[in-house]
Amino acid sequence: MAILRYISIMFCFLFISCNNKSEYSKDDSSFYGIYLKEWNSLLCPKKILFEKYEKNSSFKIIIRGDTRFNIEGCENEVKEINQRIFTPIVSYTGKIDYDIKLIIDDSLEFKITSIDNKIDTVFSGGRPGDFIIMNNISSFIVNGYKVDNSKTPLNIEIPTKTGKVLKK
Repeated sequence: MAILRYISIMFCFLFISCNNKSEYSKDDSSFYGIYLKEWNSLLCPKKILFEKYEKNSSFKIIIRGDTRFNIEGCENEVKEINQRIFTPIVSYTGKIDYDIKLIIDDSLEFKITSIDNKIDTVFSGGRPGDFIIMNNISSFIVNGYKVDNSKTPLNIEIPTKTGKVLKK
């Protein structure tokens, strides 16, 4: 009886795995969100200024600025995760070929340069065999600190401690 059960389970496993075709989708988003890790404050940010600058221009040649971001992570249920999440209301698309300056509440500044990103295929997190072809951010430099972003390449994760305080 045990052998028959074992054979039945193996047959089902082989049948399911043989019919599982890989599916690919394409997403042109540059990133899904900006995560400020290790926030360590009860204060919730009220605004963000996201500015794109021409790459290697020392933040002198601005391309565009934007303040249209949703701010998440301030609700009581998620405060314990110790991060704030900024998601763009209007998606940024394509590979990031510019430098970024973020200013949070006119008091905390993050200058992001040397963004190492490329279009790549990643597991979508759904069923086995589902993949997304999109921009992946592996690393960047924030205010002189190198950040390894390879664990969450679909987002920009910044340690809050790398921010420059503009005013108190």
